[in-house]
Amino acid sequence: MAAHNQASAKRQKTREPRQDIVDYFQGIDKIEYNKMASPSESTNYRYYNSSERIHSRSMEEWLKFSISLREFRNNGSDAHGRSTYSRAWDDKTDSIDNHKRCIKALFDLCSKLGIKYWSAFDSDLIPYSESWEENKSHFDDIVEYIQELTQRYHVKLLWIAPDLHSHPRYVSGALTSNDASVFIQAATQIKKCLEVAQRLNAECFLLWPYREGYHALFQTDVAREIKLFAKMLKLTADYKERLNYRCQLLIMPYNNIYHSRNSYGNCQHSLQCERDLIHTYMWDVTSCLYLLKNYNLDRYYKIFVPPGLHMPMANVYNMLGGVTMTNNEDHYDSKLLTLMMKCIVDQGTTPAGGINLMLYPRRDSDLRELTTTYVKYIDAVAKALRLACSIISDQIISKHLQQRYSTYYSGFGSRLVGSDITMEECEEYYKKNQCPHGELMSKHEHLDVVFQRHLDACDHI
Repeated sequence: MAAHNQASAKRQKTREPRQDIVDYFQGIDKIEYNKMASPSESTNYRYYNSSERIHSRSMEEWLKFSISLREFRNNGSDAHGRSTYSRAWDDKTDSIDNHKRCIKALFDLCSKLGIKYWSAFDSDLIPYSESWEENKSHFDDIVEYIQELTQRYHVKLLWIAPDLHSHPRYVSGALTSNDASVFIQAATQIKKCLEVAQRLNAECFLLWPYREGYHALFQTDVAREIKLFAKMLKLTADYKERLNYRCQLLIMPYNNIYHSRNSYGNCQHSLQCERDLIHTYMWDVTSCLYLLKNYNLDRYYKIFVPPGLHMPMANVYNMLGGVTMTNNEDHYDSKLLTLMMKCIVDQGTTPAGGINLMLYPRRDSDLRELTTTYVKYIDAVAKALRLACSIISDQIISKHLQQRYSTYYSGFGSRLVGSDITMEECEEYYKKNQCPHGELMSKHEHLDVVFQRHLDACDHI
């Protein structure tokens, strides 16, 4: 008996360390802010200082970054090449244990970067099974595991989205499928995903209608499909209310974020991309806004958009819900990113969905290069925030806008904006006041120089 006990004790000593306490980014230090970092010190932030207050808020509040699990799990394959990555956490199986290791590795990366949020599609969390009961069991298991990681790392789930595009059943759409059984399955998947989101205290819930569109008009009942689309959006909002789940519903227009250029530099023909967009029901912010408004859904949803023209358009209608950044956005493009951050600062608060980093690392990147991919984008956006706040504080552009539209601030011009008027009143005013119009110069070149000089002076901010 004694010998048996001793042998057992020896076996306990030789156990492998638990995988959930392994630091998958061991050897990489936590990324710190150092504004004096040399050009070669790529593992320091030169502009992102999370606790620094700027324009009455901390940078961490303005820059509500989250890292996408979907892109983090990319294996380095592309249209013309096989997997190139060999990650310690990923054995490339579709097991629940492998999903757990990948999520744990993401939390390790967030910890190194100082990022407080992550995001995911439901299919990123568990292995897919045709058995609904098995999927339910896997979700229970993974939710408990994520809750433990959340308490340990203090990294929260910002948003989760049902994957309504990967499975073959969704080849002709999920919300607008011609097959009622597919619509029913999509609704069931959204229901479960909402329940998981609530259990994980996700702040937002995203729908991405990636495959909602048509191939040819002669085989499509477009009116019926649009109604089905709106019906599913309403069902989702209603179920969220019945759950008493307080989160922001988000919807991401198609906006071609994955088709213009991927992280490996492969380009598709622009006409092919344009044709794909034309056949998509929600291909830009305007079409998205119109569908939401037409079916009285704009009170439930806000829009998730990439940097660029989409942002101010969403902002005008108070519908900006979040920003998604991919490798398609050039981190050297300070002008684009500064306008992006100015749009966010102008609305007074960061959008609920924050800034989601959906970044693919290069196919030849190791862990340090993977980390640097995120560092360069985080720092580029932080630099843009500093520039945007500098431009706003300078007030040259805001004063020019007030002057340019000054005729709408007083007299009859103010009535055009603030009250109801008729065509007859406009005609009567014109007859009595036939005076030459004021200065029409936009001062574009002057303001362009002002803007560029702010960009040039970034290192002095």
